[in-house]
Amino acid sequence: MEPQSYEERGYLRENYRLFHLTGPVPVQMDWHYHTFHKIVMFLTEGASYGIEGKSYLLQTGDLVLVGSGCIHRPEILPGAPYERFILYISPTFLRQRSTAACDLEMCFHCAQEEFSFVVRPAGRELVHILRELELAARDDAFGSGLLADSLFFQFLITVSRGMSSRRLPYAPFRAGDEKIVSILQYISRHLTEPLSIDDLAARFYISKYHMMRRFKEETGCTIHSYLTGKRLILAREKISSGVPVTQACYECGFGDYSAFARAYKKQFSTPPRSAR
Repeated sequence: MEPQSYEERGYLRENYRLFHLTGPVPVQMDWHYHTFHKIVMFLTEGASYGIEGKSYLLQTGDLVLVGSGCIHRPEILPGAPYERFILYISPTFLRQRSTAACDLEMCFHCAQEEFSFVVRPAGRELVHILRELELAARDDAFGSGLLADSLFFQFLITVSRGMSSRRLPYAPFRAGDEKIVSILQYISRHLTEPLSIDDLAARFYISKYHMMRRFKEETGCTIHSYLTGKRLILAREKISSGVPVTQACYECGFGDYSAFARAYKKQFSTPPRSAR
């Protein structure tokens, strides 16, 4: 497996964690991913965000929906002041608390299905919920933990309802190589199927060498590392949910278990069985 030019960042040991940041972004960040979900709400103008090959110019109150494994980066000037909420969320926690009638990961599924990752609320309801959640999370009064959880679920359900009913419209992206975005979307929808550089080049009527160069320019990684990384994250999620390791290997598109195990350990620094 070739080295990846994007990397995992951040960690989450709780079910969720809310940050309210008002200072400048210290450095320009490279493309990276998380093994947890992330929602970002910018409260100041002038920020841009890149995710899965698309760049969005954000308005105040926009929500950036970064699902587990999505490559992304803030595209903002280091040192400039930006106020933003950042919510880290455990996918395992959401699955444990979901029901047949209420999939708490729905907003991330909708974003991935549309391959559009920024929504534009019209009012301040979601800002208000996050501010209330921030206060509850810092409080140690009676019932503050349950109150924080209820506000957290209220926020997610409100976002998912808005997206499913189209009351929360998707924001347009301002830049992105349309061909590469189409390839990224195709990979996302056929992640567990056999995929090759030659097949992708033929399907999208592009020279494979030109495709590989443009893909690296737009995403910061090669097609092979992108595909392998996505499959490994999916395998990790399956194993943590109880799927046997070998079954997860083949269900996620890997044809050889030993190669899968080596790639998994290289990416996560632990063997596959440790995900249980």
